[in-house]
Amino acid sequence: MGSQIKIPVLDFTEKNLKPGSDSWVLACEKIRYGLEEYGCFEMVYDNDDKVPLQLYNSIFSAAQDLFDLPIETKKKKVSDRPGCGYIGQIPIIPLYESMEVDNPTTFQNVEYFTNTMWPQGNEIFRESVLSFSKPVVELYEMATRMVFDSFGIGRYHRSHMESTSYGLRFFKFRTRQTNDTEVGVPIHTDKTFITLLKQNQVDGLQIRTKDNHDHYVDVKPNFSSIMFIAGDALMAWSNGKIRACEHRVMVKEEEKAARYSIGLFSFVNGVMHIPEELVDDEWPLQYKPFDHFHFLRFYFMEGGTASACPIKDYCAV
Repeated sequence: MGSQIKIPVLDFTEKNLKPGSDSWVLACEKIRYGLEEYGCFEMVYDNDDKVPLQLYNSIFSAAQDLFDLPIETKKKKVSDRPGCGYIGQIPIIPLYESMEVDNPTTFQNVEYFTNTMWPQGNEIFRESVLSFSKPVVELYEMATRMVFDSFGIGRYHRSHMESTSYGLRFFKFRTRQTNDTEVGVPIHTDKTFITLLKQNQVDGLQIRTKDNHDHYVDVKPNFSSIMFIAGDALMAWSNGKIRACEHRVMVKEEEKAARYSIGLFSFVNGVMHIPEELVDDEWPLQYKPFDHFHFLRFYFMEGGTASACPIKDYCAV
């Protein structure tokens, strides 16, 4: 069942947050609490400054156009990155579809994806993806800097950004029909480093609490916010200090509109090493150095989906 407990909320309006300021330090402390307790926090921002309402509307209109395409067309989306192609038409999760645009801030990659889906071209879709991705990546850069600062390891932030690549994943949960399950997607953790998730105005996202696995927190959609969700790779990189966010989507029978959401997925190129500052006698090393993309291959192609905690099975000490 859901809960009225609130996930930590941070105001990311730029004028309120300057590195080194008292407000920055306090926000970093709040972020650390959210990541340790829930594996997530909510980023609220000034729409005119970050993601304007017009851009919010255009990206969800683009999502609807994308999922309205024939299934045969959507299945043309494949990827060298495991788990990043089209996913849908799965009997155990019949309400769910998703697909991903690789490296969504580059014109060439977005144009390639667009022309795969619409051989005649679709300028509106292409420009919506490019226009949405840029400010969200800027939010990602600011948020990750605060995460690193909250653990006293800000010196690693620049190299992290230089090694980061992205995918923009579109999700659709159709409305329920007679005898449909209410589970849009079951409880899971993302295999990303970080996911920034933008929701439309249909409820459904729930976060599982740390100490009671039967207790969930409802995350209400807010057009002026984005959810920051810690993935398995961030948990391992933090030596287990950050909790990978356990979450699910439930589709209510009374919902009359499809639920759409859009996630900016971050991945780290190369081998990740646990920062030495996060290892000591009281908190010994929990994870070995690991390659993020090899972990994705393990999860999606080598039986990792059957694991209770794939990242631990992959690289725990």
